[in-house]
Amino acid sequence: MSFSRNLLSIFLSSIFVLGALSSVGCSEFLEGTKREAQVIELSDTRFSCLKKMPDALKEFSAGEGKEDDIRTSFNCVSEALVYFQAKTYGSIPNAYTMEEMRLFFGKYFLKENNVTPEFAKELMKMKKALLGGSQNFITKTEITALIDLLAIVRDEAILLSPHIRILLNQALKTEAKWEQIANAISQLRGGLHRLLEKTQFAKSDYSFEDLKIAAMGLSDFIRGNEPVAPYENMGEWMPMVEAIKGVLIGRHAQLVNLYQWKEGLDSFINLYELALKYTYVIRDVNIDNEVDLRQLSQFVSEALALLKDSHQMKVSGRIPLQDVDTLIDVLLPRTPWGIKPESLKKTYRLVLVKILEPMRKGDTRGLLGLEQKHLAAIDREFNIWRMTQSFVDHVVGGEKDHLTQEKLLKSYSQFKIDFVIEKGISRDALERSAMKKSWLDLGNLLRKKPLVNFSAEGLFVVEGAPENWRYSWKSLTKLNFMRALSRLLLIGYGADSNELITLAKMNKVGLIDWYEDFSELGRDLKAFDSRLADPNASLCDVDEALRTYDLRSIKTAERSFMEANFFTFAGNGNDEMDFFETYQFVSILFSAGLKSSSELTKLSMRQSCAIGENDVFGNPYLQESCFKGVLKGNFRNLFANLPNMVKYIEKMTPQQWEEFYSFWRSSSLAAGQEKGHMDHVETSNIRTMVTILHYVESLMMAFDTNNDQQLTPSEVKAAFPRFLPFFKALRPGIWDMVLEESFAHVVFRGTIPEGSSDLGLFKWDLMTGKVPPAQRFELIRLFAKLKDQLGKAPKPSGAQGESQGPLPSNKTDFTCQ
Repeated sequence: MSFSRNLLSIFLSSIFVLGALSSVGCSEFLEGTKREAQVIELSDTRFSCLKKMPDALKEFSAGEGKEDDIRTSFNCVSEALVYFQAKTYGSIPNAYTMEEMRLFFGKYFLKENNVTPEFAKELMKMKKALLGGSQNFITKTEITALIDLLAIVRDEAILLSPHIRILLNQALKTEAKWEQIANAISQLRGGLHRLLEKTQFAKSDYSFEDLKIAAMGLSDFIRGNEPVAPYENMGEWMPMVEAIKGVLIGRHAQLVNLYQWKEGLDSFINLYELALKYTYVIRDVNIDNEVDLRQLSQFVSEALALLKDSHQMKVSGRIPLQDVDTLIDVLLPRTPWGIKPESLKKTYRLVLVKILEPMRKGDTRGLLGLEQKHLAAIDREFNIWRMTQSFVDHVVGGEKDHLTQEKLLKSYSQFKIDFVIEKGISRDALERSAMKKSWLDLGNLLRKKPLVNFSAEGLFVVEGAPENWRYSWKSLTKLNFMRALSRLLLIGYGADSNELITLAKMNKVGLIDWYEDFSELGRDLKAFDSRLADPNASLCDVDEALRTYDLRSIKTAERSFMEANFFTFAGNGNDEMDFFETYQFVSILFSAGLKSSSELTKLSMRQSCAIGENDVFGNPYLQESCFKGVLKGNFRNLFANLPNMVKYIEKMTPQQWEEFYSFWRSSSLAAGQEKGHMDHVETSNIRTMVTILHYVESLMMAFDTNNDQQLTPSEVKAAFPRFLPFFKALRPGIWDMVLEESFAHVVFRGTIPEGSSDLGLFKWDLMTGKVPPAQRFELIRLFAKLKDQLGKAPKPSGAQGESQGPLPSNKTDFTCQ
């Protein structure tokens, strides 16, 4: 059952209840004493239309109401009201009780869809809100006012009827367009505003709880004994609507005038518009399409505006955490994501205090809710993304040629950024200042050589000499997304990010902190491995400052930190990740480790490699030999973004492929997965293998100075400085020159030298030219050897911020001597 259909059902209750109310009001014979004998004509010609009211409402709800039918139905009700008012009297002078009308109504006209006493009571509450007076009876004067109001409802219903199929998400022959949704919402908004203005609703004490009960009663009245969309199971969605009301309006909000009622109503209508746009447009949006991306951008802008302009945010300046938590509790069980509410509650709080308000440094004390300053921070980051995308659209949008890095920089220098910011994006002085700093950051990124490139499919590309790379709209759009993610990571977990983000740094503890904060959400989303990175490890192996962290976070972050420092284009092997290392690491992780690995997994499953049992990520284990065959047979298509690697693999003999695959596979082993049990391939193996392949190409491109697709001993030694800190930690007290020779020995021989004799022989072979250039095989082997030494990597020194709270029960217990 669609949430959007039920939400609008509540909106339309104000219209439908009027119809039900008027039907009841005109149909009850009187139990009081008549002033004179009257004959009430109950002929089909005069009152048969009243019997058709439930069917008319069903047709209207299904988007099948015709203008003539709608007009005829409402006119019938109005004429019956006039006749009823003139010819009958109730037990109260000039008035009728609801029970009088309800009994007669059920006796003569509605045999199947009768009005229950409970619904009748709610109708009288609605009558009081709409027309004033008492909720115990309806007067003849109020019936006259009801007739006038019905004329307005009739006209609005006619205008709304062409849009009902879109508004109620009925089955359509074609999907609704963005403009159609906007037109439908505009008509709905105008109609409900007009009803508010013509009734006493804004002056009444009618509550949301009253509306809920009335909507449920109306649902039962229209459905009768048969399910009718969109009214079946409406009760299941009421908690969702109430939770949304708590966020946008407030749990105990008092709307005291027409303006505030319109404002509150607009919040719901705006949310409903977003729900429709998501259902019809955004859910299947393709960010590789310029039109789709602009619509996604507009969708995000409207969502932010919904929160900023909500009644609760305007009145109190915040949306309390309790209201957000309630919405999460109601919403998440209805999604297919598998996220536990507690995981999301923890994560969004950390986002508030670390990314959106980094001055807090993670301190949640005094955090009361989502505040205006948090929305301003989101708005700022979103506008920075929009600014960059405006540049991308301008220089390579449409049918324009792909640009070299030099032409891209020239376009950057000529782009009228001040005009774009001030006229098209933001008029806030402080935000404009932040955006101009970010524009300087973009320039620094575009000048970086090599500048990361992406394929049309969004994959990380390494091909040929970097000076020949071309940048398209799709590749630069992906660059913009990866840049935005890297910014957020460094803002929340880095240092020196107050000025230019390209000057920010993040130490190892900062990355551990990020993994720790997002670990629960990551495991729920099957993005993080739920197992310990080293099941035999102890927290005694880490510094005191890190012992309140989950060992999984420490080990995973250590490995990621090494990868960013050693194997990205910008890696330098020091004790911090700068912006460029972070950006390239994030780019490889998303476009290679997640996207390419997913394609490989799906392809293997289509080739019947699945064994049946699922791994920790919920995907089937794959049979080893079958997977290896699929990988080799489809290598060109799977890794088209790495053309030189493809050429290298295709030239291999079967024996060379077996050796290459053996080291490649060994380097991908997950926690607890022993080398002797490699007959099952799991999701973590595939993600690691795909990522390593991209790291190999990054190393090859970074140090293959003559672009001959191999590394000479001098080129390998040129790569050594970035690995120096790692080897110094493995062999403390050893001269750098000896460590350099040891590194070359690992690359070319595949082992760490045992002593001076090993190094001496190796050095002699280098001097006599007996050491051939390193191929990609040697680099894959290097990964496997470095992975074996990961536990001996340098330990973090010092912590970034203090750990909050006691050691959770899911973390490793330890007793250190």
